[in-house]
Amino acid sequence: MGRSLPQHRLQRSRIVTLIEASRPSPSRLPHPSRRRSLAVAAIVIIAVVSVISHRVGMFTNPQFYAEDGARWFADAYNYGPFKALGFSLAGYFQVVSRLGPVIAAPFGIANQPLIYNICGLLLQVAPAFYFLSSRFETVVPSLWTRLGLSAIYLVMPADTLDVTITAAPFHLVILATLVVIAAKPQRWYWVAFDVSVAILCGLSGPFAYILFPVALLWFLLRRQRFTLLLVAIFAVTLAAQIYAGTLSPRINTSPGASLQSFVLIVSDRIILAGQFGELAHTYVYLAGRHHGTVLATAVCFLALPICVFAALRAPLELRAFGLVALGIVAGGLLSPLVTFSGSQWVDMAISGAGQRYFFMAELAWVFTLMWAASHLPTVGLRRAAWSSFAVVFASGVVISWVYAPIPDYHWPQEARAIASATPGTRLVVPIPPGATTIDLIAK
Repeated sequence: MGRSLPQHRLQRSRIVTLIEASRPSPSRLPHPSRRRSLAVAAIVIIAVVSVISHRVGMFTNPQFYAEDGARWFADAYNYGPFKALGFSLAGYFQVVSRLGPVIAAPFGIANQPLIYNICGLLLQVAPAFYFLSSRFETVVPSLWTRLGLSAIYLVMPADTLDVTITAAPFHLVILATLVVIAAKPQRWYWVAFDVSVAILCGLSGPFAYILFPVALLWFLLRRQRFTLLLVAIFAVTLAAQIYAGTLSPRINTSPGASLQSFVLIVSDRIILAGQFGELAHTYVYLAGRHHGTVLATAVCFLALPICVFAALRAPLELRAFGLVALGIVAGGLLSPLVTFSGSQWVDMAISGAGQRYFFMAELAWVFTLMWAASHLPTVGLRRAAWSSFAVVFASGVVISWVYAPIPDYHWPQEARAIASATPGTRLVVPIPPGATTIDLIAK
């Protein structure tokens, strides 16, 4: 007969067997791609919820606001959504904003504002998720850094650029800039995505004027054939926008330029607004304060060495981002359209007008500040700088988190009136803000 195992060895064998059985087998462990998908899905939900929370009424009680109704919906209703795609406004084609009515057409008149806002929401969060994708793993290897920069973009206060498809081009240009500086696409779907973004952005406002030279410079520096394709796209769309300027010339306004206004704009609308994460002229600003211009000048001079250092030493991607932001600011100052009376520059210097011109510059300034802090000589100084910035930035974000609601003009009721109107009847429907109206011929 064979000898039986000692009792203590038998017990240990049973314990090992139980432990091994309790461990998940490799087949039970989530696949890395599945874990990544779950993480991305969680981030998507958090980002969407955070954007919606700024102004919940945009989705619970959606209303048309400004050009969303007065231009994009009205033209689509009167002439047809596809025909309206070819219309220009204020000197430019605005294809991305006019695509809202095309997408919303099957959902009925009453649901138009909601669909427009959903489109605006998706375009608003798109740059963050593109930046978090594999396309930037070699550009910014640290996922935590990319998460932090994406979070800053998503929470940077910008009430006039929130969700609406009228504001969508100013988020789309950020996405297009990321397309230019991203790693070369290796998959066909990334090629299709990048090309689509470049075409859409180039045909949606004046951005081809800025993106064409920046993309050309990027090609000269990187010598990538795909970048040359982007250069060609921006060249064609630039030609299209020049032609659009002959169809609907931009309103000529007097900028009312002055050195005082310029200093206050740079200080209050870019440096302080970005650093304190606040809506312009909320609680940290210098316009109208005692010795405000002198203090604003000091702020600009303190920021200048950081900007020069970044222009000379920062990664090319950050410099390209800043160059596009600078181009938007320059365009906004050279040809502003924020008021039909008074000085454009003065209005931007003392109020929150023209936020669209400065949003990307605020981001560029904050990113540059964080990069510069990473070059401080000791770990302690770097941590102190980042911690101080986080506290200062968060203080403004918290105060500016909830945006003023869009006034309720009872759009569902107006939609029923439009749907039931006798064909051929002219309808003038009031929408916010102020005296804005939708001018329709009932069908």
